[in-house]
Amino acid sequence: MAELKSRIEHHRSQEAFHAEQEVFHQKEKIRHAAELKAVLERFETFQAAADAVGELVPVPQETPEVEPEEKKVDDSIPAGKGAVLSKLVARLVAAKGSTEPFGANAITYELQQRYGARLKRKVDLRTVAAKLRRMAQAGLIHQLREGRAFYEALYSRTPGGGEP
Repeated sequence: MAELKSRIEHHRSQEAFHAEQEVFHQKEKIRHAAELKAVLERFETFQAAADAVGELVPVPQETPEVEPEEKKVDDSIPAGKGAVLSKLVARLVAAKGSTEPFGANAITYELQQRYGARLKRKVDLRTVAAKLRRMAQAGLIHQLREGRAFYEALYSRTPGGGEP
């Protein structure tokens, strides 16, 4: 009996609560409908004004954007006994975008990915960094950021390209 009385009381309280919520939601529905009407009127006014301005100002024709073709890197290993790594580094640098920044880590990683299985020895990061320094001194690439103990030097094929 006590359990039934408690269930009756619970359902009566829930019925009253939901009746209050129904009244609240009805008021909110009316408020949002009024705001929607006002916003739609403003939107239609602005749309008409924009259409009128669009008729006065000529719209430039959109030209289809041509994506630049990705430079292909020759995956063959250069012939000869000496300077193979140097030639591979130069080849990868030449394939980089003109403003794309790169460092010794990125070039070393790419060398390992492309040529690692076919090279006799593992590519040394310091060797790649030395080659990049020599290329910068020769004016073939440009140094964007000087290397420090806690970050590497960054280079680009053009001066000031992709500044960090």
